[in-house]
Formats: sequence, C-alpha cells, structure tokens
Amino acid sequence: MKNLSCFLFLVSSFLVLGQTKEELIQKIVDYNIFESDCVGIACSPSEQFKRFQKLLTIISEKELMDLSKHKEPVIRAYASTELIKRNQDVVSLFSFEIEKNETVETQDGCIGGFDNLPWVIYNAYKWKVASKAITKSDQNENIRNLKMTKALASDDKFQELNSIIFQSDKDLYYMFYYVTLKDKKINENLFPELKKLAFKYNNSFAFDFILDKYPNEVQNYFLNDFEQADFDSPNKVMYLDRFIEYLLDSQDENYKKIAIAKLKKDKSWRKYFNFIEDKLKKHNIVL
Repeated sequence: MKNLSCFLFLVSSFLVLGQTKEELIQKIVDYNIFESDCVGIACSPSEQFKRFQKLLTIISEKELMDLSKHKEPVIRAYASTELIKRNQDVVSLFSFEIEKNETVETQDGCIGGFDNLPWVIYNAYKWKVASKAITKSDQNENIRNLKMTKALASDDKFQELNSIIFQSDKDLYYMFYYVTLKDKKINENLFPELKKLAFKYNNSFAFDFILDKYPNEVQNYFLNDFEQADFDSPNKVMYLDRFIEYLLDSQDENYKKIAIAKLKKDKSWRKYFNFIEDKLKKHNIVL
C-alpha cells in the first residue's frame, strides 16, 4: 500500500509538472478568475495562482510579454502584474489596457468581484511604489500615508499614468478620477485636459476640480449642453448624481429646473444603483 501511495503521488506530480504552457494557459482561461495567492475566508492556497506560477517556470520573458497582449483579460492581468514586479514598462502596459478598457473577475482573500483591468494594473504599480517608501518600523498610520504620498508624487511613471487617465476619451472606472483628483494638487498644464473631461465627457470629478476656474464655461455647460449629455453607464450615472446635487444645492431656480428637466427626459439613470432619488427627496421634488 505504501508503494502504491508513492506511485500515485509520483504520477500526480508528473501530470502537474508535465503540463504544457498551452494547457496551463487554457486552464487559467477556463477558470477565468484573477486570484491572489490565497482565497476565501480561511485564505486557502489558490490553485489558479499556482497554475500561473507554474507557467512562469516554463515560459520566457518574451512569452510573458506576449501574454500581456493576450485576448483574454485574465491572462493579461496575471502577465501584466508580473511584468510590473519585474520592472517592465508600466506605461505601455497601462496604455494598452486603457484602450481595451475591459473587466476581469477577481478574488483576493475573501474579497471578490469584477474589476476594471486598467484599475488592476494601476493599483499594482501604485502599491509597488508606495510599499518601497515604508518600513516595518513605520507603525504610525499618518507617517506611513505621508511617506507613500510623497513617493507617488515624486514617481515620474506614476504621474504619467495619471496623465494618461486625464487624456483618455474612454468611459473609465470612476474611481480613477476620485483618487487622482480628490484633495490633490494638479499641474496646471493638465487643466485643459480636465476642462475637456468636465465639459465634453461630462466628468463631475474633473468638474469639481475646475468649476471655480471656469465660471463662464460652467454656466454655458448647464444652459446649453447638460440636457443632451450622455449618462448611460454605471460610471456616468456617478457623474450625473454629482451634477444633480450641484444643481439642486445651488439655490438657483433655473438650475433646479434644468436638473428636473434632465431627469424627466433621460431616465437611463434609473437602471443603475444611485442616490439621485435621495437628493430629490431632500429637496421635496417628485418627478
């Protein structure tokens, strides 16, 4: 029995080790979840993560680069995050994913869901830069945050990623703009891009950042462009929510009428989870 057990163990080990790169790639694609090294409440070892680690032992650096352009997002997620660890050009990886703007199912510990793949790449590099700025002796959270913030602010490649975000015409994950614009100092050279985001692509995060700088454009936007603006996506509804808040809180009756007219005309926002209804109740408005 002991000899049989040893034989079966050797056979199973051979099957795992003997898998070709094509077989491993297909298994990763079939499972189709981008997992960290451990998953679930108990943080059990991820078989998906093991597959990719095994794949790394049998492919070249060039093949890994090729996988970062694979048609399947889950393969690109693993390949690109690994290349970031190896100091490959994050700008080209990020630019490629921005153009694709696809999502991937993820599982990190007990946290799972669907994530925007550019967001995955962005945070992989962000954490790489930030984590190098702190040590185990940095126990104070404020000190840790300050060091990480300074490291990111002085990292040219990270700032280039932010510029790519501002210059993109894609319907990007709204959190990009939340983290890049909230309580941040932005180079004034980027203000034209933010103005374009606000008034051409109806981005409320950019709008909040520049509204005091362009008061005439703000008025023109709401009087002439806002009613025809497209907010038919989960990201765009987040922007619409903020615009409605701005209009209703303005104490300007004309602006309130514009908000109501927009919500009555364009009902696509009702398809998505949002807080617009709460804002209407706050102002005792019934559509």
